[in-house]
Amino acid sequence: MSYTKNIAVIRGLKSGFSADGGQLSGLVKAEKYGSSLKVEVSLINFAPLTEGRYVVAVSDGKHTCVLDGLTFEGRSEVDTGSGFAALVCFVKGGVSPIASAICGNFQSAAIGIREEIEKQERANLERGAAANAAAQQQNIGYEDEALAQENYYEYEQTDKDGGALCENPQKEKDGQDVCENETAAGAFEKEGGVGGLAHGDCFYDKMKDEIRKVLSSYPKETALERTVENSEWVRISYGEGKYYVFGVIYGGGKPQYVCYGVPAADNRRPPESLSGLATYIPSSPRGGDGGYWVMYQDAATGASVKIKAE
Repeated sequence: MSYTKNIAVIRGLKSGFSADGGQLSGLVKAEKYGSSLKVEVSLINFAPLTEGRYVVAVSDGKHTCVLDGLTFEGRSEVDTGSGFAALVCFVKGGVSPIASAICGNFQSAAIGIREEIEKQERANLERGAAANAAAQQQNIGYEDEALAQENYYEYEQTDKDGGALCENPQKEKDGQDVCENETAAGAFEKEGGVGGLAHGDCFYDKMKDEIRKVLSSYPKETALERTVENSEWVRISYGEGKYYVFGVIYGGGKPQYVCYGVPAADNRRPPESLSGLATYIPSSPRGGDGGYWVMYQDAATGASVKIKAE
């Protein structure tokens, strides 16, 4: 069975969802081995949500896989061997595409993704209504926004200075990909095995300029820096008294995690968008002063760290 690994850069389609008014970015990585599919999504500069959630789906033009969170691993008919299209949507009653990622010549595959997400959302609502009679009284509708308004084709495959980068290894040797696309190889380095970006701090290095810009442009969140050793944090406001924190945690002098956190009065329950992905960090070592639900991305791979329920 053949093994392929493809990567595409996320580009924004709509304004109003970035952390600082800048561009949305991130990576979508898809690995296909036989009937098994593994997808990992890293969102960069996406504002944390206090309501609604981000939903990501990938498509090969024939089949679509809607992710549960930012990862998927299992059997799937979606074949990403030659490339794929991915769509990031904001879901709150309606489904609104806000970013896309295209690898290879799969621009047209993005068109049907929103409809598949809407179908799943409707199915989820129907299951919830069956389990809870009160849900039947809710008037939950779906926006009927024309697909023509979304420019899924704007970001075609191009070089490292623009658009999506597609890595499609043609050969494998001793468990390592031999990449004939030198543009992609230069941007992401060669990846080993099935595990992910594995060459030092590849993900952090790719996003380093943007990360350092954010850390130098906003006020320091010194309380968190005192609570979490070997870390740096900033507080980012996004209107009406709302804010979140962004930071990097270091180990051995190297970045270990890129972090996003939303303020919370206590540790009873994280926001829906961070469920299963966040842990609670108090604002001070003493506790009792509130804190933050924090999501972690591995600085080497960009993969979101899943949090096991206790």
